[in-house]
Parts: sequence; structure tokens; C-alpha cells
Amino acid sequence: MRGRVEHRTKMETFIKDKISDMPDYLNRYYQFLGDKSHTTKMVYINNVIRFLLHYGNGKYPTIQDLNNVDPFVIQSYVSEIGFYEVNDEVRELKETSKCTILSSLSSFFGFISIPQGAGKYIEDNPFNSKLLKRPKPQENQVVFLTPEEVKIVEKQILDGVGNQTSVSKQKNWKYRDLLLFRLPVINGLRVTALSEINIEDIDFINKKIRVTEKRNITKDVDFDYQTMIYLQLWIEQRRKLLGDVKTNVLFISNRRTRMTTRSIENVISKYTECIPGKHITPHKLRSTCGTNLYQAKKDIYLVSKVLGHKNTAPTKRYAAVFDKDITNAVNDVANLYS
Repeated sequence: MRGRVEHRTKMETFIKDKISDMPDYLNRYYQFLGDKSHTTKMVYINNVIRFLLHYGNGKYPTIQDLNNVDPFVIQSYVSEIGFYEVNDEVRELKETSKCTILSSLSSFFGFISIPQGAGKYIEDNPFNSKLLKRPKPQENQVVFLTPEEVKIVEKQILDGVGNQTSVSKQKNWKYRDLLLFRLPVINGLRVTALSEINIEDIDFINKKIRVTEKRNITKDVDFDYQTMIYLQLWIEQRRKLLGDVKTNVLFISNRRTRMTTRSIENVISKYTECIPGKHITPHKLRSTCGTNLYQAKKDIYLVSKVLGHKNTAPTKRYAAVFDKDITNAVNDVANLYS
């Protein structure tokens, strides 16, 4: 699992460099985050930095300034960032995004309000106040691809999209792109785990790939015969593309380096634009895995295990998609007697 270690080391170094010239309390807060994933650390640190610079009018506030932060300051900040512009269009920040921001700030203020050797940074944690209102995250509708739509996208990848020049360039990368789409759809892999796969993580004899998922859980995921063929075809094509470049990374970019999660997202977006009314991201491919697996097996515990959920609570979203089947079944029975 060297890919995981390489990625974590790179991200940790990036975060340390980012906060090296910042106030001492930010460096200590980074240490406080401890064993949280590098992705979570990055999100928390960035959210805290944005708040601090907003509160300090472009400068980092002093400890005395932080002592003056109360629930109304937090509430005002969330309200102010609740709307933003994209291409002259005003959009509203999602409730889930607000919750993530508040979780980051709650973690930070929780840290600076606990004893730090000689004393605390601040006396009162504004998040302990009942005056602070937290938004309730709304459960979004599950977006997924049907089996028919999965086949359409796979054909798009194999045939290529765009003009003749674009299609010609895509030929060298089609098996890579097909695997980037197929593995999340079949195994529910998260995009970070996908990007971190190295050649040595693949066991062709037992048809398994060793990955490290959320909460640093390492597991072996199975792949089917067709995926094995695509893996073999891509590894051969990858060898030709690399030339003299030495790397164990499975999914390389056109620069012959490890693909980032953003570059994988761009690949998925490009090939799924053909599906009307659906904005498909790598996470939606994970939803595709969960939803279609539940429809096929009607086993929520199996789906939960495949997706790596700690319990079945988050998995029930995929089962709920097919609640209409129950209604239809009741109507069908009733029609027998009408």
C-alpha cells in the first residue's frame, strides 16, 4: 500500500508548509487533529483559515481577538458565506457544506478552549452556547446510474467522445478511463482509494485489489473476469506510455504521474455528460454500486459490507430508492380483486 503512504506523506507535507508561517495556535491545532485522515485535516484547516481571515479582516486574529468570538460572530459568518456567485449566478451554500464548516470551527474552538500547559488560549468556547443554531443537513436524493446507463457510459469510453482529434487522443487512455469508471460502479471504491492503487496491489491470481479506504481501513476488493481483462490491457498500454519513466502507480496522468482525485473527477464528468438530468461524480458511482446492488440482492447488510459502512444507517438511503416497489406491489395485489 505504498500509494497510500506516498499520498498521505505528500498531503501532510503540503499542510505543514501551508501553516508553517501562521500563528502558533494553528500549528498546535494541526497536531491536535492527530490521526484524522489527511483529507479531513485539509478540509478542517482550510475552513478554519477562511474564518480567521474573515474575522480578522484579512489578518490572523490574536488570542485576545479570539476571546471575543461569541455565538453571534459564528452565526453571522455562516450567514455571510451562505450565498456566493458563479458566473454571475447567485447560489446558496448547501446545508451539508454549512455543517462541515461548523464542524471544523467547533473542532478548532474546542481545541483552543482546553488547557494548554500554562493555561487556555480562550476562556469560553462559543460552541458550548445554546444560542448557536446548527443547520440540519438535508438528506439529498440518491443520484445513480441504472444498469442501462452504465452500459451507455462504458460504450462512450470505448468509442471516445468529442471531435476526431479528441477521440484519437483518448484511444491511448480508454482502458484506464474504463477502469476509473468500472471499479467504483462494481466495488463502490472511493475516489481517493482509487487514485492510490499501485501495480503491486493487484492480485491477478485471486482477482483482488488491496486498497485503503476511509478511516485507514485496508481491505481486499474482488474484481470480475472482464475487469481483469481491462486491467491487463491497461497495464500493457501503460507500459508503452511510460517508456523510460519508472513508477508503480496504476492510474497515471498524461504527465506520467499519479492521477489526482480532481483529474479522476474530470474523466468521469467527461464521459457521463451523455446521461441527461444527472450530474455524475465519482461518489455518484459509489451510489450506483449501492443502489443497483440492493435492487439485485435486496440485502442491506451485504450492501453495507461492500460499501464499507460501519452500520446500515447510511446504507438505507439506497434501499429507500425502491420503496415505490412496495407501493406498486400493494396496488398490483389490490387490482386482483377489482
